[in-house]
Amino acid sequence: MQLNDVEMRKPSSGEVKLAVKASGLNRAETMMRENTYIVTPELPSGLGYDASAEIIEDGPDVSGFSVGDRAITFPAFSQSKNGVYGEEAIVPKNACWPWPENLTAEEAACVGTNYTTVYFGLKHVGRLNAGDTILLTAATGGVGFAAIEIAKEMGATIIATTRKRNKVKTLLDAGADHVIVTGEEDLVARVQEITDGVGVQVAFDAIAGAVIPQLFECLEQGDRCVIYGIVNPSSPPLDVIPFMIKGLTLFSHAVVYFTGYPDMGLPQNVDAMNEAKEFLLPRLADGRIKPKVSEVFKLEDVADAHRALESNNQVGEIVLTVG
Repeated sequence: MQLNDVEMRKPSSGEVKLAVKASGLNRAETMMRENTYIVTPELPSGLGYDASAEIIEDGPDVSGFSVGDRAITFPAFSQSKNGVYGEEAIVPKNACWPWPENLTAEEAACVGTNYTTVYFGLKHVGRLNAGDTILLTAATGGVGFAAIEIAKEMGATIIATTRKRNKVKTLLDAGADHVIVTGEEDLVARVQEITDGVGVQVAFDAIAGAVIPQLFECLEQGDRCVIYGIVNPSSPPLDVIPFMIKGLTLFSHAVVYFTGYPDMGLPQNVDAMNEAKEFLLPRLADGRIKPKVSEVFKLEDVADAHRALESNNQVGEIVLTVG
């Protein structure tokens, strides 16, 4: 990765130019850098979906935002073409929401991907209901903390997992009802103990790989496993017969199927986006949900920030600040 000076073009129809204040880091960017993402980067490629920013120029046919407004971005564009790692960025207007007033630049930069991924994954894909119990794997990343908050707002009981015991208190303080330390405890046995042998109704998983058969054992008859991340890309053997006997459903989830991704031919689901906006923005504004920042790096230290993200030691979101 390199920082280069480039001449910024003017925003096209439906686009806005941003003065970036901070950018949140996601696994999508490390995968893009390694060319293992869902799209191939166009070199030289930009990076980054999530920013807190001020609008400094409107393109033609832009309504709802004016120069001087503060905004946050979410993944509804090609990060290769419109990446927000930088002092300025140009993004589609429909990839912006108003910046919730009580959030710092660093906190606001953690909203876009994390909170929309969780909201759509729990509400629309996993169909989480009040009174359900949800299992959240790898819960100490930015998405994990967002999932704890949103699941709590939806009225669920939360079982969170972490590999390290020193993160247990942080997860409990964030709102998890139970924490399983997978580096020391048997995941399936602990879930059965916590749920009195019933199992959970939703598993929301960032890991994939060898953990998937264990998640199936953790689910109640007829319930749902949602995979939104691939920390472990291996393909585990799956025993189809018990999977079918329990009547389970396995979903894959990518936020771009809701936010839209023009380069993949995916339109934005406007109704779902408005629903998410109405749920999330008031709760972010009044503090019912609040992004957790793990560590802050300067833009020029972006390589160190990526190393920190790949270490899996963070507790919350890693953020780049600009200026």
